[in-house]
Amino acid sequence: MTATAFGALAIILIGALLRHLGLLEREHGPALVRIVLYATLPALVFLITARAELEGALLLVPVAGYAIYGILLAATWIAARVAGASRALSGAWILAVSVGNTGFFGLPLIAAAGDGVSVPAAVMYDTLVTGVITFTATPAIAATLGAGSAAGLNWTQMLRTLSTMPPNWALIAGFGVNFAGVETLPELVETPLEILAAGTLPLVMIYAGMMLGTRPLGRLWIAVGAGAVVRLAVAGAIGYGVATALGLESDVRATVTLMAAMPTAMMSLVWGAEFRTRADFIAGMVLVTTLISTITLPLLRGLIL
Repeated sequence: MTATAFGALAIILIGALLRHLGLLEREHGPALVRIVLYATLPALVFLITARAELEGALLLVPVAGYAIYGILLAATWIAARVAGASRALSGAWILAVSVGNTGFFGLPLIAAAGDGVSVPAAVMYDTLVTGVITFTATPAIAATLGAGSAAGLNWTQMLRTLSTMPPNWALIAGFGVNFAGVETLPELVETPLEILAAGTLPLVMIYAGMMLGTRPLGRLWIAVGAGAVVRLAVAGAIGYGVATALGLESDVRATVTLMAAMPTAMMSLVWGAEFRTRADFIAGMVLVTTLISTITLPLLRGLIL
């Protein structure tokens, strides 16, 4: 994973350089997201689930994911109350610390990491935990604690969006192929999917480099530093403890631990800005945790394997 993580960091810096040179703009970001969301990531998810050697432990991965989220949610809420943070900053703290970037960062990184991890477990964690939280709990918290109107929270639309997300359909299709006992996909199907899937990590990292900002945060840097420690280190320790308590072992336990320790989810920034929490804090968390995670994730992997 060390080589993969540093490769990801290099691509992030390339994305930042391309934006600095004016070859890419922030406005290009949504197009890259759509390419990943509707083409490369579904191909990756489908191939992983279609080829996976399924085991019973995978059923406990979502249980672990929700337990980890619940612990982080409670801890960050208590910490914000004790620190006397404003509602907007409390909401931003909770959004930035409790949810990691398991889809656009974690899944492609795990998929390229080699031995010692379970890619199917990473898929289960992202699609059945983070994906659901991103379109339910995260906007609800942002609407409740932000200055925006909770009346703008359209639950019907969000649940409809969640049910039609391409990676979710790819998950279902992949498991269908797997359960049907299809051992080898036709080359005309498999080859284009492999080419598409391989594009997920570089496209996501270029997007991350494009979107990272360095706007001054003033005193918020202290809060960002504390939040980064929780998101990248404490969350990983919680993940390891929960996975162990559930009896998960080996590559599945390692994967749950690593997914728990991913950098701040970029969708948290989207919802935080939408409902007017302290989006500047979340942006700082995205920047700091994404860059530092290219060092902390290989270190964490070395500790648990």
